Formats: sequence, C-alpha cells, structure tokens
Amino acid sequence: MMIIRRLNGETHAAVMLALTGDQLRVALKDRDDVAEFRLVNGAWISEDCEPVTFEFPLGVFEAIGMMPQAGFITRQ
Repeated sequence: MMIIRRLNGETHAAVMLALTGDQLRVALKDRDDVAEFRLVNGAWISEDCEPVTFEFPLGVFEAIGMMPQAGFITRQ
C-alpha cells in the first residue's frame, strides 16, 4: 500500500505492481487502469507530466515484519 500525492494536494491510494529501473507501475484504488510513473532528474513524474511523491505508511513495513531505520521515514 502506498499513497501518491500530487502537487495540487490530491492523493490516491495505490499498490505497487512493478519497479523497473526508472519506471514504476501501480494499481490505483477504485480505478481499472494501471498508472505509470517515471523517474526524471531525481523526481517522479506522472503520465500527465506532473511531479508526484510517494508515501508508504508504517503499517506496510510492520505487516511484512520489517521496520525502516530511524530517519528513513520523514513526516510532514
């Protein structure tokens, strides 16, 4: 589970399907199509050419029995 955040504040719940090099494919909640994002000059860009950020709730790490190192996750 992950949260995709757009510059306009819009958020989408999603599940990561594949991460290959500079391309990320996700299944968005309540949508039939797969979304793709590309890493360009250190920023993730949507299919609409808009920068996005990804958030991974701590519950995801806990569910797989793994906790990130201190400082790995930042809160806004």
